[in-house]
Amino acid sequence: MVGRRFVLEGLDSGTVTRVWIEAGLAAKLEDVVSAARDAGVVVREASRATLDERAAGARHQGVVGEAAPFGYVEVETLLAAPSPLLVALDEITDPHNFGAILRSAVAFGVDGVITPRHRAAGVTPVVVRASAGATEHARVALVTNLQRTLAELADRGLEIVGLEAEGTTTLDALGPAPGGRVVVIGSEGRGLRRLVRERCDVLARIPQVGPVSSLNASVAAGIALYEASKHRSPPGD
Repeated sequence: MVGRRFVLEGLDSGTVTRVWIEAGLAAKLEDVVSAARDAGVVVREASRATLDERAAGARHQGVVGEAAPFGYVEVETLLAAPSPLLVALDEITDPHNFGAILRSAVAFGVDGVITPRHRAAGVTPVVVRASAGATEHARVALVTNLQRTLAELADRGLEIVGLEAEGTTTLDALGPAPGGRVVVIGSEGRGLRRLVRERCDVLARIPQVGPVSSLNASVAAGIALYEASKHRSPPGD
């Protein structure tokens, strides 16, 4: 975890276990030093060369934090909320897209993110940085078989909505989903795989009026999650 903002978020959430700051910058990074002290985390000074090595080439602003491994959760944990809103990622492999989707998920109150264990991006330092710290608040479940997981969620009463350019309806036409909803986002290149598409109850598209034929996966996900968040069923409905 590199950079002042991300280290501060990690200290606040309790995921950072050690902090290194560049020698001579303690006064400039007093907020980091103070937050680490309050969290009971050791702060050590190191040379710029050492920080460069620990940051693996990322821009660190004179501070690097060592974080515990990301804490993935079980899918069952994501279903604790009433009428849960989830997002499932069908083999999103670009860590920058994954990070941006996690940020949108946190921003729009999504209860959890489901992603395949294999052939997909996991939560790495690149993803943490791309999410602008949202990984500290996101709940992510890894699954072995996305199609099977979607089928199980459908059996639990959740509506499975696949995002597709040729969808039969538009996102803004979706009504409330009393049992909860899963928005499924396809991969950067081929979109939804056939078996995943077949597990969807409805295929929805984002209305577009401009000359562009498609949107980046993370941009499309952000729009879809914003729209889905507007249609959440109020608790108790």
